[in-house]
Amino acid sequence: MLAIINGTLVTVSGPIIPNGTVIVDQGKIVAVGKNLPIPAKAEVVDATGKFVMPGIVEAHCHLGVMDFGVGEEDNHMDADGAPAGAGSFGPAVTPELMSYYAFNPRHIQLKQALAAGVTTILTRPGSGKIISGMGIITKTYGKSRKDMVMMNPAEVKMALGENPKRNFGSKKQSPSTRMGSGAILRDAFLKAKSYMAKREKDPETPINYQMEPLVKVLKGELKARIHAHRADDIMMALRAADEFGFQMSIEHASEAHIIAEEVRKRNIPCVLGPSMTRTKVETTRKDFAAAGILEKAGIKVCITTDAGVVPQEYLRTCVALSHRAGMSEDGAIRAMTLTSAEIIGVENRVGSLDVGKDADVLILDGHPLELLSQVEKVYVSGVLAFDIERDKEPWEKEGV
Repeated sequence: MLAIINGTLVTVSGPIIPNGTVIVDQGKIVAVGKNLPIPAKAEVVDATGKFVMPGIVEAHCHLGVMDFGVGEEDNHMDADGAPAGAGSFGPAVTPELMSYYAFNPRHIQLKQALAAGVTTILTRPGSGKIISGMGIITKTYGKSRKDMVMMNPAEVKMALGENPKRNFGSKKQSPSTRMGSGAILRDAFLKAKSYMAKREKDPETPINYQMEPLVKVLKGELKARIHAHRADDIMMALRAADEFGFQMSIEHASEAHIIAEEVRKRNIPCVLGPSMTRTKVETTRKDFAAAGILEKAGIKVCITTDAGVVPQEYLRTCVALSHRAGMSEDGAIRAMTLTSAEIIGVENRVGSLDVGKDADVLILDGHPLELLSQVEKVYVSGVLAFDIERDKEPWEKEGV
């Protein structure tokens, strides 16, 4: 058992609690509040003068699944997680590929994310294809892949815009245009719809493992998460969802604020970012103000670093800059915790300091939106996974 006492509790789901207490047992939060009795068996951590909040949830990254800038031609990725090597990366539609089997639970970037307070991530393939495969939701700390992974599969990753157009076009393959991208996306769903109908009519129809993930999307069992920066690419994704009736989120959403009403009326969530980079022509209208615009329009929005595009350590920085540019304080904190968890579908386990949820808890030396605040302790399922005094060198603790 663990009792974190005397801290300023940023519960996210409710009001901030000064001088509050969080009690943990068997990896779960069992009590949150003021003046709580401390169990005799509990380890007591005094958080006087500190802020206590839930672990950060990153709704879009590639950690543990992809390497960035490794210098090996066929594995090198560009700034959006698309293959940049000369080697072929296969067909444009591969929904059957599973991140789970490629996930490296010992990847150094997971450790770096953990030290920054990121305890849960949705990690996935890159955006070099129209449909690139299935992502997973995992903790950033644990003994093994089986121990860490929370949901497999968690999505079907899709992409529109410059990435697939450029990558396939450079090899004289389709899609080399936006029209081609839209046609291939529709063709994949038309084939999946036909296959689904055949299977329903005749269960003896042979299983097509490429079509099965798309059938799950059509049935609402998995969500399509569609990489789209530009407003016209976002509209292409929205029209596909209108036509085939699937649930989706807009990933990156650089120009979603320009067509906010179209997004809002369909109740489509946006995973916004990374706003710290402008890597190609379709990202020139990125703006930290977009988060606040989407929030005010009534659109569910969270913030992403797209790590390792922007290092995972800067997620709080991105959120703080979005707050400075107009997002509310509550919305900004939610954008890296509970809203992220809701968008990826794990809000019943993480994202807030609530009884019954996983004891993923951070202790910071200042407000979560203050750029100079440091994460001092990170608990994952009640285990002290990171401790600045234990795990960092003296010069690292001093900051700048």
